[in-house]
Amino acid sequence: MKKYIFLFLVLLIALNGVAQKRFNVGLKAGISTSQVEGDSYSGFNKAGFDGGIFLNAKFNEKWTAQFEMIFIQKGSKHNSNPDKNDLRYYYLGLNYVEVPVLLQYHLQKFTFEAGPGFGFLINSKEFDENGAVYAALPFHKMEFSGQSGICYTIFKNFSIDWRYSNSLFPIRAFKSGEWRWYNPGQRNNVLSFTLTYQFGTDAKSE
Repeated sequence: MKKYIFLFLVLLIALNGVAQKRFNVGLKAGISTSQVEGDSYSGFNKAGFDGGIFLNAKFNEKWTAQFEMIFIQKGSKHNSNPDKNDLRYYYLGLNYVEVPVLLQYHLQKFTFEAGPGFGFLINSKEFDENGAVYAALPFHKMEFSGQSGICYTIFKNFSIDWRYSNSLFPIRAFKSGEWRWYNPGQRNNVLSFTLTYQFGTDAKSE
């Protein structure tokens, strides 16, 4: 983890120098809520951290492109409920370094964004009511997702961002090993809520 923090700081310094000449750079941090489609549990019950840096380029008054490098925690969680005779417990934690590449459209204080995301799996943890799960099928190291969101400028360079992402390809096969051509495996579904700060004077609200 230390090497990722070091890389994050070096990249931030480098991008800040570039941004002063042509682009806008900023920071974002918040929470992710997620589920895994195909694990037999439903609900965005797994909370995690979502944050990193971004760099955007302005095409004109309405359109920008944004490149991000973020650390995001995804997965799934199900708590047992003895009152309903449900003794199942499940926890899946997936830590990714993710690079979303987004096209953004600005309308007054709102920004609408969409584009692909490219994620690299750092590590994973999986537990059930019996403890750690070691015999599960492995996860793919790379994740490709589709992302869309809405950002609202609340004050000068500060904005709040809501975003949804869904894996375009499976993150691993179903635990049973079954395969169906129309649904070949498990996928991440993520809702994230972040606060962003953009450096410089060329803020979206200006």
